[in-house]
Amino acid sequence: MLGHVSDTTTRERMISTAMTLFRREGYQATSWRRLVEQAGTPWGSAYHHFPGGKEQLAVAAIELGTAVVAKTVRRAFERNETVEDAVAWWYRKAGEALAADDYRGGCPLATITLEMTHASPAITKACQDAFAAWHKLLVELLGDVEDPEDVATAIMNNLEGALLVSRVHRSPEPLERAARHVALVVRAA
Repeated sequence: MLGHVSDTTTRERMISTAMTLFRREGYQATSWRRLVEQAGTPWGSAYHHFPGGKEQLAVAAIELGTAVVAKTVRRAFERNETVEDAVAWWYRKAGEALAADDYRGGCPLATITLEMTHASPAITKACQDAFAAWHKLLVELLGDVEDPEDVATAIMNNLEGALLVSRVHRSPEPLERAARHVALVVRAA
């Protein structure tokens, strides 16, 4: 029984480490060796837990990133009364996380999506599923907003672009402006 708990912890550390490294450095630049070293796991763990190799680990990391973002989005809407306030809270948290990571991170999917969707059907599918899951969640949380599909798309697209610009400028200001722009879109809807 103890071995099972240890295996789960090792696997989870590898997935979490992969999510971080892929977000910061990209898929191609992150070697198996670096993943294992950063996760602090035994070398044999890589192929034991991910017999499909780095691509299988990437899919698991994308799934973790999907869950992390979904949890943040739910929390934003639970803690705020209006859509505008929920989006501002979410964007602010994204800016805080980006700053805490010295502007090396951002969306847990952006780097791997840009780098690998042309090269890996499995990673492409995982990214498509992730963005679809976030969109669906937003549509559900938007409630009575007119055109929730379009508003959810605007929120997601705005966030992704603002994260990129914030990363380049090493400032949360683009995210703050993006939240204000989304508030205008929500009010118009």
